[in-house]
Amino acid sequence: MYFSDWIWSLLISTAVCSHCSDFNIRGITDKRWEILRDLFCDNFLQERDLGASIAVYHQGKLVVDLSGGWFAESRNQFYDNDTLQLVFSTSKGLVATVVALYVQRGLLDYSEFVTKYWPEYGQHGKKNTMVTDILSHGSGLPDDWSIDERYLNWTTMIHILEQQTPIWPPGTVHSYQPYTYGSLAGEVVRRVDPQKRTFGQIVHDEIANKIDIEFYVGLPSEQQYRVSQHVLDLNVKIILTGPMLTPFNFLNEPRTHRAEISAVNGITNARSLAKLYASLIIDIDNGKHKRLIDEEIIQKATKPNTPQNEVESNTSSIPFGMGFMLFDEVFTSLALGTFDHYGNARLQSYFVFTCPL
Repeated sequence: MYFSDWIWSLLISTAVCSHCSDFNIRGITDKRWEILRDLFCDNFLQERDLGASIAVYHQGKLVVDLSGGWFAESRNQFYDNDTLQLVFSTSKGLVATVVALYVQRGLLDYSEFVTKYWPEYGQHGKKNTMVTDILSHGSGLPDDWSIDERYLNWTTMIHILEQQTPIWPPGTVHSYQPYTYGSLAGEVVRRVDPQKRTFGQIVHDEIANKIDIEFYVGLPSEQQYRVSQHVLDLNVKIILTGPMLTPFNFLNEPRTHRAEISAVNGITNARSLAKLYASLIIDIDNGKHKRLIDEEIIQKATKPNTPQNEVESNTSSIPFGMGFMLFDEVFTSLALGTFDHYGNARLQSYFVFTCPL
C-alpha cells in the first residue's frame, strides 16, 4: 500500500465507476453508502493510494466492502479482496480484544498485579505493575523504540522484558509502547491460557475462527504470496533514510510476518477489521456470529484510563482505555463511546474504529 492508505472500520462493490475503471475498484456498496465508494475512488485519482481496501459494518451487516489499485509497484497484479496487509499498530486493538475476552472468561482481571499471572515479571522494580498499566501504556517500559531480530523469538523477548528496569514507577506516567506492548499483554494472556497456546494460536482459535475472519499474528508461510508489500512515496523515502527506514524494512520481510510480534505485525484485510470491531458491540451477519465481548466488559475496556488532560509523554494526548484508543474525546464529531486503534508506519496509516450509533 502507498503513503496514506486508510483502513477504516469500513471496505468493496460489484459495479465499477467509469472514471475509476483503471483502478479495478470492485466489491459491494449499499446504495446508502455510495459516497464512500466515490471517496475511495478519489484516493486513486489523486494518487494517494497504490492499492487499498475499505469496509463498513452497520448495525451488524456488511454494507461496504471495496478494494482497488495495485498489489505492488510493478502494477502487474490488482489489489483485490484476496489481498492481505500488515497493519502495524492497528494490531494492538486485536491484543486488547483478546485480553478483554479473557477478562470476560474470568481468567484475567484488569485490576490485578501482573505478577499474579507472570511471577517472573516482578523483578527490577516491576512488582507493582498492574494489568491496567500494561494496557494503558503505563508500565514504564516504552524505551525500546527500535525493532529487530530479538522480536522474532517470543521467548527471547519475554526474558529481556523480565530483566528490564522501568524508567519510571509503573502506573505513574503513560508513554506509548510501540513494540513492547504486544509482548507484555500477550504474555499475560499466554500465562493464563488453559491450553498454553502461543498468542497467535489463541488469536486463530478464539477470534478468527469464531467470527470467520482472517487476522494472523504469525502468518503461515503458504499465505505469504497474498501479502502486499508496503511501499513508501518517493518524497517520504527522501526524508526517511538510513536508520529511520530500518523498522519499516524489517516489517516488510517474510520472516517477520511469520513471527508473533503482536503489537505491530498483525496481517489482515479491511473486511476482517471491520467485522472484528463490529463484533465487539453487536451480533453480526444476521445473528450468524454472536457478539464477542459483552456490554459490561466492553464498558470496562473503553473506560478512560489516562488522567484527563494528561499530555502523553512521547507521542500524543489520545486517551487510552484497556488497550483501546478513545477517539470520542479527541474527535468530538464522533459519537460518544467511539473507540479504535490506528496504526502507522512512517506516514502510512491504517485506521479502524467502532462508533456505537
